Amino acid sequence: MNIAFVEIKNFRKLKSCRIDLSPKSTIFVGANNSGKTSAMFALVKFLRKRQLVVEDFTLSNLATIAHLGERYVDEVNPVVPSIDDWKDICPFIDVWLDVREDELRYVANIIPTLSWRSGKIGIRLIYEPKDVEKLFQEYVSAYKLARTRSDKAKLWPLNFTDYLHNKMKTYFVMNAYILDPTKLVDLAEDSIASPQETPYKNSPLDFDPFKKLIKIDIITAQRGLEDSNEDDNDSAIESNLLSAQLRDYYDKQLDPERKPSASDIRALTEMQAAKEVFDKQISKRFQSAMDELAKFGYPGKYNPGIVIEAKTQTSDIISHSTVVKYPIFSDGDNKYKLPEKFNGLGYQNLISMSFKLMSFRDSWINGDRRKADEEEIEAIQPIHLVLIEEPEAHLHVQVQQVFIKNAYDILRNNPLLKNKNDYCTQMIVSTHSSSIALECEFANLRYFRRTKSADGLPISVVINLSNVFGVSTQTSRFVTRYLRTTHCDLFFADAAILIEGAGERMFMPYFLNTYEVLDDAYISILEIGGRYAHYLKPLIDTLGISCLVIADLDSAHGAHGAGVLPKRGKGYFSSNPTIKNWVIKNTDLDYLLDLDFDSKVESNPHIDDAKTRVAYQTPINVTFSDGTEHEFIPTTFEDSLAYTNFDSFKTMKGIGLIKKFKNAFKTENETQISTNVYNAVESTTAKKAEFALDMIYNRDPQSIVIPAYIAEALEWLEKEISSKDNNDFLNKEDE
Repeated sequence: MNIAFVEIKNFRKLKSCRIDLSPKSTIFVGANNSGKTSAMFALVKFLRKRQLVVEDFTLSNLATIAHLGERYVDEVNPVVPSIDDWKDICPFIDVWLDVREDELRYVANIIPTLSWRSGKIGIRLIYEPKDVEKLFQEYVSAYKLARTRSDKAKLWPLNFTDYLHNKMKTYFVMNAYILDPTKLVDLAEDSIASPQETPYKNSPLDFDPFKKLIKIDIITAQRGLEDSNEDDNDSAIESNLLSAQLRDYYDKQLDPERKPSASDIRALTEMQAAKEVFDKQISKRFQSAMDELAKFGYPGKYNPGIVIEAKTQTSDIISHSTVVKYPIFSDGDNKYKLPEKFNGLGYQNLISMSFKLMSFRDSWINGDRRKADEEEIEAIQPIHLVLIEEPEAHLHVQVQQVFIKNAYDILRNNPLLKNKNDYCTQMIVSTHSSSIALECEFANLRYFRRTKSADGLPISVVINLSNVFGVSTQTSRFVTRYLRTTHCDLFFADAAILIEGAGERMFMPYFLNTYEVLDDAYISILEIGGRYAHYLKPLIDTLGISCLVIADLDSAHGAHGAGVLPKRGKGYFSSNPTIKNWVIKNTDLDYLLDLDFDSKVESNPHIDDAKTRVAYQTPINVTFSDGTEHEFIPTTFEDSLAYTNFDSFKTMKGIGLIKKFKNAFKTENETQISTNVYNAVESTTAKKAEFALDMIYNRDPQSIVIPAYIAEALEWLEKEISSKDNNDFLNKEDE
């Protein structure tokens, strides 16, 4: 048995979405404010806490609630309260399980029909009013009372939403309903889910349907790793506890380590001997856990190991505490150790998460060992759902990769779980880390894409990336390998810029600095080259982000596409596969040189306001010293940059291509300049990365004029991003 998918409606940015869950690991990816955290909160709040607040309602529904409150207090046109008023407002989650026939015993009390034997079982958890009539009466009474007390001061409740801020827990309840598998609807083309109507003809379940089915454990993003004064914090938190008061009294009045008597010394000697025995025993008990921790690469070669030992101060007996310490060095007679908080935050985080995973697993399988023997032993839930929020905090790239590769295996490292399917572990990880995302298979990635509802408000849809490349396994393998080698952040970007080579990659950050909107946006820059860029098209389209592809013109002629100095009217063409296969799909050189701006743009098939534009070198007019203008046709970034900065290159210092361009520009013969520049960039000795570095070394990049084909493309991208209102792109807070 496992959770096949969940459908969430009316919860925060998740207006109506479906999230497919992998049988093992599912990774939530997406840009800031795309809804990843909303999804994690939905799973926690519905399945575990079973309590919501008014802010959890989708933004557009808050306006509906306010309008409903206005109708409630309208004495001219009184309304009869009904649950129908809430059926399109209330947040809910539909949990759909895949259940085998031999697992019927687990779900006997929630099967949809008596004839059901296996397949899908759906349960809706909906947060709705307990008694609509009572809620109506109490609100109207409170609203009118506030108005009779004062007609000037603004007293609570100001409106219905304000009322629910304080009264949500009183009048709302989490109800559970059994759903009909025959009414499941496939996702629409826009990835909007269409959950079935709440079956109000049936009474809600009078028990928690998932209590004996799903065990939920959570590692949140906030893990308390701040390096603060521990003693001060403890005293602030525990000052009202009896144990703290007893310990304080013991320290002051009874501590045998201060001015000990003969009997105190004997007692301390015995305690220290007992401590040595206990330290050896506890080290043995923790050895298996330490062995598991080694799978995450800790301690490794350069990091200290871990020693677990009992505190020796007699005052600590009252608190029964043990501490983790790190051995630093030994002088032969003594070993010197530091407390846990003196280790780096990254390894504190890694150790903390690793032990939590082990604890989650053992608690699920072994239960709570603190319970008395006579207490009833609860059966193991068939599904263990583990939610991990942003595990990358404080972890460097290599440790992030090690963690995500081993986390699921740790959760299954038990004889009852290994190579067996009686019990299912499903791990969900939300992340902003490209290193974590790209360490996983595409089939396990769920991309949260920002879009807008019919009323124009920002919402999110969830895309299953398992089929993004269709049946083309070759393309899928290539893109996966490429993204892993570049560690790109495409899954978290607001827009993407695909570029040809090292020169564009080095200069692009400086070019973006001149555009305020682009400088503030999250833009992924990928150096992939014109031969392979179009293979990313299915992924770009699926992600639904604006994309700028900067390609080289690459003029060619002949059956074999040999490179040639570009000229008009010669029947030449572009040999760049991106120009041939993406957006423009026409390689005729004369056509490309005269192509208008709009014809270089293509709309995204999945989302209207996400477009792709292809940019390539365009003719440049250079004015000679005699005042005459001459057209030059560049074919690469390097010669386009040189022609654009014609006068600067005449005096520029440098070697390699810079020197060749400088020499070419000494004459003012159009034909000779074109030939020399073309031969320079096409030469096998042309080192384009070296050219870019040499340029940056000799000249402030901000003083270099951006080639026109790149400048107009960046202006286009800036307008695209600016056109997305509601601060969709520039909001740095993730919901």
